[in-house]
Amino acid sequence: MKKQIIWSLLVALGLIACGGGGSTPDSSQYTADDSVNLLNPDRGLYDADYALEKHKDYDRFADAYEKGYRLVYAPIYLGDYKSTTTLPADFLEIIEENLIQAKNSGLKLILRIKYRNDMGGDDPTKEIILGHLEQLKTLLQSYKSTISVIQAGLIGAWGEWHSFTGDFDDDNAEHVNNRKALVEKLVEIFPDKYIQIRTPEHKEELWGDYKQEGDTTTKAKITVDIAYSDDIRAKIGHHNDCVLASKTDMGTYETDHIEFWKSYVENDSKYSPVGGETCGIGDGEDASLSDCTNALAEFKKMGYSYLNEAYHPDVLEKWKTGGCYETIKTDLGYKLVAKSLSTTSSSQSLKVEFKLANEGFGAPYVPFDINFILYNGEHKYSYSVDIDSRTLAPNKTRELSQSLSLASVESGSYCLDIQLGKAPYAIHLANKDIWNSSYSSNKLKCDIEVE
Repeated sequence: MKKQIIWSLLVALGLIACGGGGSTPDSSQYTADDSVNLLNPDRGLYDADYALEKHKDYDRFADAYEKGYRLVYAPIYLGDYKSTTTLPADFLEIIEENLIQAKNSGLKLILRIKYRNDMGGDDPTKEIILGHLEQLKTLLQSYKSTISVIQAGLIGAWGEWHSFTGDFDDDNAEHVNNRKALVEKLVEIFPDKYIQIRTPEHKEELWGDYKQEGDTTTKAKITVDIAYSDDIRAKIGHHNDCVLASKTDMGTYETDHIEFWKSYVENDSKYSPVGGETCGIGDGEDASLSDCTNALAEFKKMGYSYLNEAYHPDVLEKWKTGGCYETIKTDLGYKLVAKSLSTTSSSQSLKVEFKLANEGFGAPYVPFDINFILYNGEHKYSYSVDIDSRTLAPNKTRELSQSLSLASVESGSYCLDIQLGKAPYAIHLANKDIWNSSYSSNKLKCDIEVE
């Protein structure tokens, strides 16, 4: 007999009350647990250095995962091939071997390709670099799910976009176009990823109106109109490799316009990732910049998603003794917390009103699907939630309101979960006793009766 007919008969006979599973909403509350957030991908403290061109006799990626890391810094050093047009086959095989291990481990990579490991030496020509990127293209694309974010790298000391030479030197008339060509090639290889650039001035120089030191332009910053689009400006985030070391973060922001450029990055952090590392405790009055109170405020304001746990040890120890280390560890990036659930049943639908808060420093920057799942031991039904996960902004609570059709659902008692992403990168809500390992989802409620 059809479910609707059964329901109508029961109502007519007075056997269905208007409460609980009926028209009266049934509410649930949840208890937060910050430590759960440490299990999530694309955020947190990362480990370094997992060079992809180096062969190791053990699986260091699996080892890092077991130690609790979900991100590692994974550079590819091409310094031995600055004047070589073709990368050797055995060199590429080692890179793939490491990418396979990384993929199998379940963690993600912060990728940077570089040619220099210190202040010395020269940058290769633009043609050499573009040729190498073309060779690496297919290989890197094959493992794109394992790569969390790409740092522009490639040129300058340590690939950090300073101390340029040759085609990329400030005195080269084509240096802007040459630098731009490299980033555009990275975007071509990773059209669905973010590329992080070292300073906001560099971003404005390549896609804005910045011409010389002292200019304050905003043409290249991300606006709501271009956010998450194919506009290249929307694909460029920021990494800061000298966080809190001085008022300018050791040249990250121009001395005369510090607040302007910090505001620029703060704006972009709403729509793209910000991450980096510390490089030491500042001198004199700058020493207080890395104090816990200021550090927490800075990471929250600038939307930091990740930081290096291997560097700088003095700053990390300062945070530990100051009592903010664990908060930084749990709050970097997104921290999604279930707040409340209200469900209302009828014969043909289950109305779900679920409040989800982001209590982390930043928004998710790798998009993931969100689904409600209705299931029991015999049946499972999935309902897609129409939302771009990257819009789950920090310090905001979103209500996911949806009517789940029960028209094709078999009668029985069900549980309701929310699934954010899929294994091995499914996201744990930062709540107690909510994780469902069977479906890599978060259990919201059980004992939902479907007649």
